[in-house]
Amino acid sequence: MIHGPCGAFNNNSSCMSDGKCTKRYPRKLVSDTITGNDGYPLYRRRSVEDGGKSVVLKVRNIDIEVDNRWIVPYSPLLSKTFKAHINVEYCNSVKSIKYICKYVNKGSDMAVFG
Repeated sequence: MIHGPCGAFNNNSSCMSDGKCTKRYPRKLVSDTITGNDGYPLYRRRSVEDGGKSVVLKVRNIDIEVDNRWIVPYSPLLSKTFKAHINVEYCNSVKSIKYICKYVNKGSDMAVFG
């Protein structure tokens, strides 16, 4: 799956806020997968010079070169099983565990009038 185009290609994209992509695309090109300081992974994304792939897409009659920086992490097995687009990322931080616990234990929205 390919994200975008956004940024310089399309400032009006729904993921844009204050001139930046809220989904952090395009991602950095790195030679090895590492975990960043924030607990999110920086996946290996090879440049064309290092054996990565690049294609030219025509979007709104404009040719845009898309490389590995624009690829969305996904699980082919889950996408095939559920016949849907499923983005998957590994998170290794306390914040991600807090988020999951908060989300699971969140009650239904309600208002109390006294």
